[in-house]
Amino acid sequence: MKQELPVLFGFAFGLFVIIAMFVSGIPGLAEAKNVVNDWFLVVSAWAVAVGIVNLTQIHGRRVQQRREGWIYSLWLIICMFGMAFFGIFIAKSADHEGWKFMYNNLIAPMNATVYSTLVFYIGAAAYRAFRVRNAEAAVLLIAAIIMMLGQVPLGSLLLGDWITNASAWILNVPNSAGMRGIQIGATLGGIATALRILVGIERSHVGGTGE
Repeated sequence: MKQELPVLFGFAFGLFVIIAMFVSGIPGLAEAKNVVNDWFLVVSAWAVAVGIVNLTQIHGRRVQQRREGWIYSLWLIICMFGMAFFGIFIAKSADHEGWKFMYNNLIAPMNATVYSTLVFYIGAAAYRAFRVRNAEAAVLLIAAIIMMLGQVPLGSLLLGDWITNASAWILNVPNSAGMRGIQIGATLGGIATALRILVGIERSHVGGTGE
């Protein structure tokens, strides 16, 4: 029952949302869908609360036992509850100047720091990928060189406008075609996973195993 009941509710509400999204003209259907959407927001908020409790327990034990890296766990707890306290009792609005200050002076610099560290991993991965071992790697290397030269003023200054046009063609034609293929494949995979969850084949989210 612990698995069958959540699967049954998931099937019922999932089927209802699908019908409400693609069927019109039924009285009260849109209003009922709005109610279900409100329930979804409530459940999402409770999921966030459960996540906060879980993080507090895990990192609280790490701080209490003085494990390696416990200072970072302490900072996580302080920042998490500090932001929650500030948002609930002080700011109370996304337009508050305090939010803007923290975003511009804390979140944005930290994001920039994290992304800057990724440059080294990207460079190492590019070095491994661009080593010419076969015809496919050679095509990848040539395309990468054209793209890099076509995106900077030095490339057009040295080689002329054709490098810029070639870079734009690679970006708009082969790259767009590849991205569309990836998006179509990801969409089909998402639909397949949703159907497996809807009909109860995939039960890992309720503690079971997919058949």
